[in-house]
Amino acid sequence: MITIQLNNKPYKIEVGTTLISFIESLEIKPQGIAIAINYEVIPKELWETTILSNDMELMLIHAVSGG
Repeated sequence: MITIQLNNKPYKIEVGTTLISFIESLEIKPQGIAIAINYEVIPKELWETTILSNDMELMLIHAVSGG
């Protein structure tokens, strides 16, 4: 098990977990969100191949429309 942070909340996950599988495990729909790892936004096309590692800091950002 490794520990990552999502929006400053710790999560224990299995070694080898991908970004998309982690997001899906939280029942978060990938539409309308962006995710940054260590302050770098990860393009959605890389979510399936991005493997999370110990002490990564993730930030989930919801898109907001309006003006």
